[in-house]
Amino acid sequence: MGFLSWLRDRSSRRTQKRAASNAETPSSRAQIALGCPADEWEEVPPYLPVNPAEHLPACIIASALAAGSYEKSKLVVRRVNIANPEHRRVAAIATALGAGALDKSSFTVKRIYKKLEQKGTENEHAA
Repeated sequence: MGFLSWLRDRSSRRTQKRAASNAETPSSRAQIALGCPADEWEEVPPYLPVNPAEHLPACIIASALAAGSYEKSKLVVRRVNIANPEHRRVAAIATALGAGALDKSSFTVKRIYKKLEQKGTENEHAA
């Protein structure tokens, strides 16, 4: 038995152990965080797509600035996005709350999720 066959056997045993440990998890639903199933939440995108035809002046200005003094260059605007106001607002609130709790700290918001509305739960209460 050579070194490569030993290494191959060892890695196959390791992958079998990982597969067995993953199969033993009590909850088979994918989770975003502990106790938050992924099928009940949706990610809030940081940028929203916009039709470039609606923002033609912005595309022209961006093309002119990018081209600069290179007259033979070509710039193609493939997509135009604007910042999602909901994402910006939630990120600002979350970082402000975190900074208030921990002085001299910095935060990076990587993803924001919002809970999907449950169908059939609207207007069920008597008010």
